[in-house]
Amino acid sequence: MHWHGLLRLGCAVALAVLAGCERAGSQQQGAMPPSEVTVFEVKAEDLPATYEYVGQTPGSRDVEVGARVTGILLKRNFREGATVARGQSLFTVDPAPFQIALQRAQAELAAAEARLENARRNSARLKPLAEAKAASQKDYDDAASAERIADADVKLAQARLAEAKLNLEWTRVEAPIAGITSRASQSEGTLVSGPNVLLTTITQIDPIWVIFGIPEREHLAIRTAVDSGRVKLPGGTGFDVKVRLPDGTDYGSTGRVDFSDVRVNPATRTTDTRPELPNARGRL
Repeated sequence: MHWHGLLRLGCAVALAVLAGCERAGSQQQGAMPPSEVTVFEVKAEDLPATYEYVGQTPGSRDVEVGARVTGILLKRNFREGATVARGQSLFTVDPAPFQIALQRAQAELAAAEARLENARRNSARLKPLAEAKAASQKDYDDAASAERIADADVKLAQARLAEAKLNLEWTRVEAPIAGITSRASQSEGTLVSGPNVLLTTITQIDPIWVIFGIPEREHLAIRTAVDSGRVKLPGGTGFDVKVRLPDGTDYGSTGRVDFSDVRVNPATRTTDTRPELPNARGRL
């Protein structure tokens, strides 16, 4: 309304001047005709509101990598600081003890299966004899119990074999996610005691987070503007976020705010907000 009134006042002055020129021109022959005047009407429209903050770009996931088994760290299979794919081998723990444990579990399973087969034969042989009263019922019951115990022993041996296979597979320490590795925390030849020992860290940078803080005072001003109707918050997926790089150029890809903390940082008096952006080329 303010700008609308100023424009109308300016037009009125211009028209008055032109009217005076026209009257003066009627007294002078050959005077220049009055100039045309263009009048614009100002209308209120909704415009996008833009807020600008300084942000940091941490990875969307940080995973600490450790071995799942205890053993000697035999080899490092990646270059520190390089990009790795999910499932890629990072370290090798000495597999020799676990190969021996696997062979022992296989032998125990074979022995348990032999005992089960023998118990089944005894139970099958005594069953008709017990029905014909040619053998005592107790002998048959003992044979049936021995068969069930042997069956349980086979299942236990199968579980131990599966565990031995799993432990052998775990001697290959793989990347749980795709990302960029940090430096190796342990060198070859070190005895690592399972997952309690950190080997390296992987940071996922695609997608990447941009974390920035909204000052408490500005957050309150935005809320006041929303309550008064001067600012309307977007619905659906929320705010669009664009990133300007340190050299002043635009990053290009647009993200969406997926998290806004309700807590105020007592040190900075800001509220952390986080959008997520694609970062396939690793520019951020």
